[in-house]
Amino acid sequence: MNPKHLYALTEKQKQDYQIQPDEFPGFAANSTSEEYEFTPYMAQTTLRFWYNTQTSAFSTHWHDAQEIIIPLEEELTATVQNVTFRLKPGDILLIPPGELHSIEAPPCGSRFIFLLELTLFCQFGSFLRTQALLSKPVLITADACPEIYATEISLIMETAGHYWSDSPSKLLFIYACLMKFYAHYTDYCTGRQHTVSGHADHIKGNSASDTVSRLLEYLQRHYAENITLEEISKKADLSKFYFTRIFKQHTGQTFYDYLSFLRIQSAESLLKDTSVPVSDIAAACGYASSSSFGRAFRKYRNCSPLEYRSLHGHGSQ
Repeated sequence: MNPKHLYALTEKQKQDYQIQPDEFPGFAANSTSEEYEFTPYMAQTTLRFWYNTQTSAFSTHWHDAQEIIIPLEEELTATVQNVTFRLKPGDILLIPPGELHSIEAPPCGSRFIFLLELTLFCQFGSFLRTQALLSKPVLITADACPEIYATEISLIMETAGHYWSDSPSKLLFIYACLMKFYAHYTDYCTGRQHTVSGHADHIKGNSASDTVSRLLEYLQRHYAENITLEEISKKADLSKFYFTRIFKQHTGQTFYDYLSFLRIQSAESLLKDTSVPVSDIAAACGYASSSSFGRAFRKYRNCSPLEYRSLHGHGSQ
């Protein structure tokens, strides 16, 4: 199943979407610098959407924005951290911020490429679980996700319509659509995981979902501390093995992977926005030494903390 009518553009839309609302030049395939791409957001926003018809390849690069790719005509091949995704028209691929990725040169066709930072969404506590799910590549297709596909692709198309509209409230509409998009995906994952588990999880009167939500809020505040799996399991009043299972079910990753994600995310913010010495950033983010911080950072971002800072225009320290 792949309902083309949900994502097909009219001829007028194809013409209108070629021009950016602020008349910014078209997407440049060679806009990367040392694999880091400086995203040219629209003024007073942290987003930029493209209706892309180029046939050139996009070499391996990364950026601070989440990238959403939707082929509209013809298939497209994208690679994220050495994992290849062969996208059919209508498929939705979400690439996490900071992940190395590339796109093979398509022979023809068109596609949407959306770039947006998630900072605004992260101000909502309920977005913590969504953020965890989005820390890995996400592929939404009509075949794999029939329960939500029509809703999700319709929200994407509605978002594009608002982006190229003349409404003075266009940004409000855009973010409202995206919030719905993320909320539907999060609820879908939670419901699917409960189905896979084969029974309803209830822990001392509270659902497993509520328990994980509280722990995500706790980790958001205490990620820099020396937290172990045993300690967090005890805090949830669960066995280590049961906690491991429900945490993976509700976030899509292990406890230690999520803890590392939070620490690296915090380190990125400090490296970009301050001149704090790397050794102090390592300590502030929960690492015992600069060397252990450097190894962890390179594992997740394929560059050293100093290289990352240099890419964002700060001097080395």
